[in-house]
Amino acid sequence: MKAGLRYQNGCMYEHHGAWYVRYRQRILQEDGSAKLNHACKHLGRSADFSNIFEVKRCRASFMQAVNRDRFSAHSRITLTAFVEGAYLPWTKEERRASTSKGHHEIWINHIRDHVGKLRLREFRTVDANRMLRAIAKKKDLTKTTLQHIKSVLSTIFTYAKNEGAFDGTNPVDGVLIPMLAREPGHTHAYDLDQVLQILDLLPLLAKTLVAIAAFAGLRQGELRGLDWTDYTGSELAINRSIWM
Repeated sequence: MKAGLRYQNGCMYEHHGAWYVRYRQRILQEDGSAKLNHACKHLGRSADFSNIFEVKRCRASFMQAVNRDRFSAHSRITLTAFVEGAYLPWTKEERRASTSKGHHEIWINHIRDHVGKLRLREFRTVDANRMLRAIAKKKDLTKTTLQHIKSVLSTIFTYAKNEGAFDGTNPVDGVLIPMLAREPGHTHAYDLDQVLQILDLLPLLAKTLVAIAAFAGLRQGELRGLDWTDYTGSELAINRSIWM
């Protein structure tokens, strides 16, 4: 799905002695995706309106009905249909490839099997809470992984609110991470003396790479994306990241 369709005012214009309003119409598909079509409504003959304000009132009345119908159509969409038909395609177009891939995998591997045919607008905080507890019970996941799952689910509803597909507060915001979930393991980090010992044993090229990784704290993708022009002699600029 391309750009989202939010509340519209419509584009009013006069043509051949009549007033029209042009607007976009979202046609919902069975899989939850949507197609945008351009539509035009004849408001009346120019002679039927005494002034421009009457034309604007007529346009406003018609567009209110258009926007109301759009919101009511969203009430039938299941969470699964919305995510797979709208949200995941949006992440593919609007977010980094690594982010899109991560959200897709979390949806497929952890969330999708727990939502069933629950409709998007019926989803509540208690549903998200039960889902995380069921996931934690079924799989031996760390609290960090469960936090990532919660974050993806929350982003889905943030996107749905922006698209007009969901109203009210985000139902995922108040969800608690299960206390019985496994704590994440300790991540080892070399201290300065260890880093210096490693550098003493490496040839120049490898030493350069390890030194930048240790002292600049770059991610692997940022290390891969470095170019000589990124270094000024006193500063190192991070201008790109390479994934896969």
